[in-house]
Amino acid sequence: MSDIQAEHSLSGNTITSYRCDLRTVAAVVDKPLEAISTGDIQGFLDSRNEQPGTKNRRIASLGRLFRWAVARSYCLHNPVAQISARYHAEHRPQPIASEAERRMLDAAIAASPQPYRLIFTLLREIGVRTDEVLNLNVGDVVMEPGREMLLVQDSKNGSKRVVALTPDAMPRSLRGLRGWIRDLGPDVSADAPLFCSSRGNRASYDTLHRRWVQVCKAANLIDVIDGREQPRYTLHHLRHTAAAALIAFYPEQVVRRILGHRDPRSTRRYAEIMRSTSRRG
Repeated sequence: MSDIQAEHSLSGNTITSYRCDLRTVAAVVDKPLEAISTGDIQGFLDSRNEQPGTKNRRIASLGRLFRWAVARSYCLHNPVAQISARYHAEHRPQPIASEAERRMLDAAIAASPQPYRLIFTLLREIGVRTDEVLNLNVGDVVMEPGREMLLVQDSKNGSKRVVALTPDAMPRSLRGLRGWIRDLGPDVSADAPLFCSSRGNRASYDTLHRRWVQVCKAANLIDVIDGREQPRYTLHHLRHTAAAALIAFYPEQVVRRILGHRDPRSTRRYAEIMRSTSRRG
């Protein structure tokens, strides 16, 4: 992974995501690298009840691994190259529609230990992406009265943006960040990670996901699918839910900047959902 990270200048959280994908595959496809076939990978993908975007990410992770392995003669061929079809990802937003479920989830988040309580709050209320939150440094949080903001440095599309924190739409995030920065103290470096694990390292996606499963269990939002327990909602559902709430506060252009959407149509879909919900109501 260090070779791939250096070669492609990938962020630490991207590498963490790849590593999580490979561990998931390795737990199911228990074969030496050179013995893995296209059928093994296709069977793994078809056997899992996952969103198209997740399957496409796993294909990308495996493809990158096998291209690296072939280039270094660890195996003779890339079985992922034969998987030409990609899963169609419908980009229709999926906010949590049930008010009762949102309340249960908010209560479970509020009962979570730090720093995960604050991380989930930012995802739930502001709609920033998971990797954007995990990559925040202390210096990316500005708590100047009347100018509170997040400086999102490591976004999906590679651009930087400023997210203004307002007490009307983001009260829990604002209070949480103010208290978090105060508790860190004035001597902490601006380049230090904003959120660290108990070991002192930057909080990882793997640990955050495990904490998310606990939150969903506490909120009774666990479904049994094919005999396995799975959270009813993913972390990305928090972003969708936040966006649907923000569109009620701000014009589309403002919400687009908060969410970091490159395509305005991505933001417009939330407005369409809210208008449709209002008509049904």
